[in-house]
Amino acid sequence: MKTYAIVGNQYEGVYTKPWSQVQKFTQTKPAPKYKGFTSQAAAEKWFAEQTGAGTNQAHHYETIYNGHIQPLRDHYYLFTDGGSRNTGNHRGSHVQASDLAAWAIALFKGTDMQTPTYTAKKAYHGRTNNDMELAALIMALNVAQDLSQPVTIVSDSKYVLDTVTDWMYSWQANGWQKASGPIANLAGWQTVFELMQSLQEKVSFIWVKGHATSRGNQLVDQLLNQAMDNLD
Repeated sequence: MKTYAIVGNQYEGVYTKPWSQVQKFTQTKPAPKYKGFTSQAAAEKWFAEQTGAGTNQAHHYETIYNGHIQPLRDHYYLFTDGGSRNTGNHRGSHVQASDLAAWAIALFKGTDMQTPTYTAKKAYHGRTNNDMELAALIMALNVAQDLSQPVTIVSDSKYVLDTVTDWMYSWQANGWQKASGPIANLAGWQTVFELMQSLQEKVSFIWVKGHATSRGNQLVDQLLNQAMDNLD
């Protein structure tokens, strides 16, 4: 019987029950990460890595639903966000050339989580939301390379965090292919993979709920919307 592991909601754990019984535990909001395995040992290994019991902090992320991060003094916190305004589009349709999109990052040092030491933002036409989330991550990793102390990257994007901590390593091992079809934003994820090779011991990740009570998350959302408002 397959074994299932769930991370990131109130049903977090390893299950040897049939999928028909486990599936309901994965249908929460926000959505958790989950996988099926052919052995319980493999499921427990993945679960340990994702929840921080593993040795590499870059291969899992902490989930903070209320956005209340307990900052460490000798630490940096990089908040990232990306977004788009698909005005007039319908669900499932393509991004239009006139649509606005932007990314933003904000860097905080130590226990001061109110005043950023650095911010950056940029807007475009005709780019997707996920593309912008990824662009923000790439910018954050480039900033992290120049910092001397540990860095935690904080995002409200499950797409970004699931991929940077897990999926991209499988894609790379399989020759940058996945069974379900082409990899969206492939070049960007290859860039992230290369950047992470030198950041494994320095970078960790946190997921926060978007537009919650996190000052940093609220700030990057404001910054990217300012960038879109000011785009010529």
